[in-house]
Amino acid sequence: MNSIAQLLAGGFLVSLVLGGAAQASQFCPQGGLREAVLEGRPQRLAAYFAATGFALLAVAGLQWLLQQGLQPSHPPYRSQQFPWGRYALGGLLFGSGIVLARGCPLRTLVLSAQGSVQALLSLGAMSVAAFAMTSSFVFNDWIAPWIVRLNLDLGRWGWRSQGLDALLGLHGWQARALLGLALGALVLVLAARASAGEWRRLRWAGSALIGLTVAAGYWLTAGPIGARAATDAAFMSQPPDGMGVQSFSFAGPLSDLAHFAMHAHAQTFTFGVVLVLGTFLGAAISAVVRRELRMQLPRAPRELALRLLGAMMTGAGAVLGLGCTVGHGLSGLAVLSMGSALGLACIFLGAMGTVWIESRLGAKAPVGLRTEWES
Repeated sequence: MNSIAQLLAGGFLVSLVLGGAAQASQFCPQGGLREAVLEGRPQRLAAYFAATGFALLAVAGLQWLLQQGLQPSHPPYRSQQFPWGRYALGGLLFGSGIVLARGCPLRTLVLSAQGSVQALLSLGAMSVAAFAMTSSFVFNDWIAPWIVRLNLDLGRWGWRSQGLDALLGLHGWQARALLGLALGALVLVLAARASAGEWRRLRWAGSALIGLTVAAGYWLTAGPIGARAATDAAFMSQPPDGMGVQSFSFAGPLSDLAHFAMHAHAQTFTFGVVLVLGTFLGAAISAVVRRELRMQLPRAPRELALRLLGAMMTGAGAVLGLGCTVGHGLSGLAVLSMGSALGLACIFLGAMGTVWIESRLGAKAPVGLRTEWES
């Protein structure tokens, strides 16, 4: 097995764990936010941030293991260019979309694996919208000409990157790793306090596994296997797409998945596509083992139309904002990206605003669908 095949196989195995953990622990930042805002129950949202804390700790430990600082390239979370307009607008669109769609891409992927036809249709809508943003004139002709003017070149202020360590004037991977350890511990303490009175071992075990898979993704792409794969790809006449240091995100990979579905012969079987497929299979296996695999058909045309609209907003927002609740909230924050912090803040702002509007209008999900995001 060559190095590139090893990289893809490793990503597939790691994504099996992510899918299983997300399914078993009912990992859902959108559902957690809704419960926190409408019902005053922050425990499920705390589990999401616990995954962030575990990812921070694990990635900091990985940097000590590799003796280097991670520099992701897909997306470039620590780039010197700071596209704050994309982070803000894309985050707001994505946040509003996940509320209407009743789930982020990861949760929608898990629900699809459990047998929800409505979630599967939503996943398709997300993929098509993401593909339209990356592979058609929509972004290049309509959005890029004006939004790129909002980019900031942080080098003008002497900052080496958009990392928090650079903002604080810290240098070297050691300082970055120590800062990640400190922030990870702080996030976990706050998440534990928010979960007081409802300490569910399965939920927190799921958060820990999800955080560890983020570090595993970075280890595969930045470690020895990834280095060998990058070297081998450099000598290929047609190197595979999607190479580079990266971990879990469902923004670009959804677009890649749509491209792969339409052009299976093309070189679109990227690391991101492998992660999506592995996550789906891992969630399906978990659903079978836990006896939670059951067919769920759409019940109301109006609800389906609203969810598909939200799914398209989610897919477009993920690409526009360069990340999602997993990409920014886990993989991006784990490498101390300030852009990911801004993107995640805008995601939650858009989601909270949409939840508030729905509550004012008296909009509720049909009873038969409530368990998809509340259970």
